Amino acid sequence: MEAAATPPVPRTLLRREESYAIHALVYAAENPGTPAAQIAADLQMPRAFLAKVLRRLAEAGYVENRQGRNGGVTLLADPEALTLLDVIQTMSGPLILDTCQTRARCATQQRKGYCRVNVCWVNATLAIHEVFQGVRLAQLIDPPRAAPVAAGAA
Repeated sequence: MEAAATPPVPRTLLRREESYAIHALVYAAENPGTPAAQIAADLQMPRAFLAKVLRRLAEAGYVENRQGRNGGVTLLADPEALTLLDVIQTMSGPLILDTCQTRARCATQQRKGYCRVNVCWVNATLAIHEVFQGVRLAQLIDPPRAAPVAAGAA
């Protein structure tokens, strides 16, 4: 009897640090001043890895991460102006679909004079850019909740 094939493990398009950065920015916007350790716990992220992500976000001017009693992570960037593409490229550099896009002429173009595969990669990259550029951080942030009204107050 033949063993059943194990289904392939899905891989993500985004790198872990890109996803963590987006989630951390949303969290910081919704919960200003929360300590990084609490963000890591709430988002189930390794503290050390989140610290690296927050350091990169701070270097980019997106957040301030202060230590101590009055510290915490605060969003500095305008969420209406910051797009997912901005965050992704801040964390990992320019987003392209395939490394052949980094060359003036890929190997197939050099050999044949054209490459239909490269055209596909370029078009897909442009489409991905358009989608991520079209999502602003503000669209991902929950609006502040109104404080509950105490019983008997009016």
